[in-house]
Amino acid sequence: MSDTINSLLESMATAVDASNEQTAASQELAQEVSGKMAQIDKKADDAIARAEADYGAKVGELTTHAIEGHKKAIEDASGGRNTILTDEQGNTNIMVRVPRFNYEDLNAKILELTGADLQLGTGTPTMFMTDGAPRGEVYIAKYLASAGANGGCSVVGGVQPRTSVNYDVAKGLCTAKGAGWHMMSIHEWAAIAFWSLANGSVPRGNTNYGRSHENKLETARRHDDGMPGDTAGTCRTDTGKGPDTWAHDHGAFGIQDLVGNVWEWLDQMKLDDGQIITTLDNDPSIAEVNWHRHGAYFDSPSDSQDGDGNIGAPILNNAVTKRNGPVDDDSHDYPYMSGSNFAGITKGVSYTPSEILRRLLIESASATSVAGAIHARNYGDRLPRRGGSLSGGPNAGLGALDIKNARSFAHGGFGFRPAFFA
Repeated sequence: MSDTINSLLESMATAVDASNEQTAASQELAQEVSGKMAQIDKKADDAIARAEADYGAKVGELTTHAIEGHKKAIEDASGGRNTILTDEQGNTNIMVRVPRFNYEDLNAKILELTGADLQLGTGTPTMFMTDGAPRGEVYIAKYLASAGANGGCSVVGGVQPRTSVNYDVAKGLCTAKGAGWHMMSIHEWAAIAFWSLANGSVPRGNTNYGRSHENKLETARRHDDGMPGDTAGTCRTDTGKGPDTWAHDHGAFGIQDLVGNVWEWLDQMKLDDGQIITTLDNDPSIAEVNWHRHGAYFDSPSDSQDGDGNIGAPILNNAVTKRNGPVDDDSHDYPYMSGSNFAGITKGVSYTPSEILRRLLIESASATSVAGAIHARNYGDRLPRRGGSLSGGPNAGLGALDIKNARSFAHGGFGFRPAFFA
């Protein structure tokens, strides 16, 4: 009996050993198969990665060639006045090269054409000066900024402008484009406005619901495809779809839509409780806290703080004697000031005229200048927009200045425009 049990035990041990050997062999085989599969997967992944990289490189190369071809075509057609710049986010930007000119030439020509001596002085416009150093040219976006890739903005024609952004968002979208990029400044706007006035090419624009209020035959496609002049619907026009007379030089290669359509946020100027603060030349690198405080203020014709309507045209003064809201109050809960001609507002008897403010189209030596109304609040922190709106009529224009809103205010009628230093 014991022999039989021993024999069974030996047989079971042999079977267990055989099973263990089979399990080990299976595991070894599985590991070998797994290793082979991993090698196959890696080879496949490497091949796919090489193919994708090669495809990406080819697409990038083709895109670069296409952009360079488009750039050359635009530069050839415009005689170099227009070009294409691709920003760091990969967005296309059609830009207008604006070459340097002189204040004395502007002033002489404006005097000849209009009889107005705007007392702009001599030398290089502040548009072309950065920290005291001159530039030969500045690039200005041909069109209002529109939506772009990678959270950015682009500058292309035939699309809707990007709106409903506040001052800080608009500025951030411009600086995010890379080195040299900035939001269009008060210096750039004013110099271009004077240039247009001197050259007899002050632009019109969408100032009457899809058409110009001055020439109602000048129209552009509205966002809603509506009838020009119809006050209902979305009356913004597509970028650059208007006639040449809507460009700063009345030509196909000029800066489009400066007047009307949407107000444009500008950089390097603000009001702080009515005091005018700017940079002294075109330097977007200067922190806002270090901008220059001028001895110039927008005073009010009334000290009323009742309601939130128009209290009358502002007065340039050397101090605020009448304020329409509490100091440091950024709200819109109190009256604002408004006048139909920025250049014709009253100056206080003790006000000292300022050449730099004349150069920035904030004050004027003559009521005859580029057209545009002025709107302001002399309480709180206020940031500027220029150009006017699609419903502005005669209140819109290169001289139009709206500095009554807080920096946080966003609206479907507010847009912006990038600029670039090469």
